[in-house]
Amino acid sequence: MLDLHSDPEVNRYLSCGPVPMPEAEVRSRLDRYIEDNKTAGLGKWKVETRNGEFLGRAGFSWHTEPAGWELGYSFRRNAWGQGYATEIATALVDWFFENTQHDHLIAFAVSEHLKSLKVMEKAGLTFWQNRHIEDEDLTFYRLTRADYGAQ
Repeated sequence: MLDLHSDPEVNRYLSCGPVPMPEAEVRSRLDRYIEDNKTAGLGKWKVETRNGEFLGRAGFSWHTEPAGWELGYSFRRNAWGQGYATEIATALVDWFFENTQHDHLIAFAVSEHLKSLKVMEKAGLTFWQNRHIEDEDLTFYRLTRADYGAQ
């Protein structure tokens, strides 16, 4: 995770912005992912190729406002444009509804990050709302259990 988030371009649309993420923040996030996994069986997990090459992280974290489990992903630059984000997001949506009882899943990105929004759409989520949070325009997508079952 330190290597992943040392790249300013990887962080461009994350809360820290286009700078290397401070080590303390990376460690705090990792601790939160581990705790979420222990307490809820959900978290962000390492993504790697079949031959063990580290690509990034993806999974779920709790988001408080709006409330819900959030699908999130972040990949190294050398993995961009190869379909990994769509593949893992789609698989995680399926896993979420097949392995939990939660009634909805959310995902969001900075509104100008069109590639990430497209990944959310390809994974089956639909536009839900725009919000302005902490000086950023964010676009939220959502998928309910009922809508997932209708796909």
